Amino acid sequence: MSLPRFSTPGGTYMVTRTTANSLFLLAPSKVTNGIFEYCLARAAGQFGVLIHAVSVESNHYHMIVTDVRGELSECMQELNRTIARCLTKYLKQRYKRRIDTVWTTSQSFSAQLLVDRNMIIKKIAYVLTNPVKDGLVRDYRKWPGFNTRPGQWLQEERTAERPAYYFKRTDERIAFRVVAPRQLGDDLEVVTAAVEEYVRDEQAGHLRTLEHEGRSFLGVKRVLAVDPFSAPTTPRPEGNLNPHLAASTPQALQLAIKALRHFRLAYREAWEAFKRGEHAVFPGGTLLMRKRFKVPCDPCDTASWCELACA
Repeated sequence: MSLPRFSTPGGTYMVTRTTANSLFLLAPSKVTNGIFEYCLARAAGQFGVLIHAVSVESNHYHMIVTDVRGELSECMQELNRTIARCLTKYLKQRYKRRIDTVWTTSQSFSAQLLVDRNMIIKKIAYVLTNPVKDGLVRDYRKWPGFNTRPGQWLQEERTAERPAYYFKRTDERIAFRVVAPRQLGDDLEVVTAAVEEYVRDEQAGHLRTLEHEGRSFLGVKRVLAVDPFSAPTTPRPEGNLNPHLAASTPQALQLAIKALRHFRLAYREAWEAFKRGEHAVFPGGTLLMRKRFKVPCDPCDTASWCELACA
């Protein structure tokens, strides 16, 4: 039995998805940015997912989101499906070339549960400064792809316009918000200022590293001129770990790992009973079996995954 994917209502995640063969299919443009924004606003609103931070690079994207109802998998399925539908239509019309798939088929999206406040801040900074770390622009705010900023947490709703591809009967405009994670506190101005400072420090660290390595930046003009059907000359590393959990201290991580092990042990016991035809109650957080076979599940104890690690 492969390791089960868990779902924690109220959990905050870093979510990542990569394009097929690392092609630059998400290369920044007004159309591509609009497609991503509309599909994200629609999927997040449909499944109750809160958006905290987003950065879309040319061949992958990162997001920090909170899975309010434990429906992150459905949200990501809808998001990636509709982006793929729109992009294939757009790229075929724009470049007269057909693509069979947008996303890598070697794995689905990656979702890493962020179990404490400091790790949430760290991953927000990682997501937003990714274009700087990759040597694309000197300032993440100059990145021409779809991205967000902490300052948007203080703003009112944004509006995403329906793209001219694939969608026909959906809303022409969808209102959505980029919000601060609840774990960071209630004083939005203080939280926003603190996270912005952390992001600036993270960006400064990337700049020092790139300068030390003697690397230059691609720049906005060259980014916008990228061929969507090209790919990096350096192959993506293979065999890297894809952890389910991230915490800012060894103690918090150990608590979260303990909770994950407890979940997997309980899941295995329920799975064995289910295979024998016996009544089986799966642990809270069970995803596939709950949705495919409607098995009964214990209540999901969000504290065992998130708040416990903050103690």
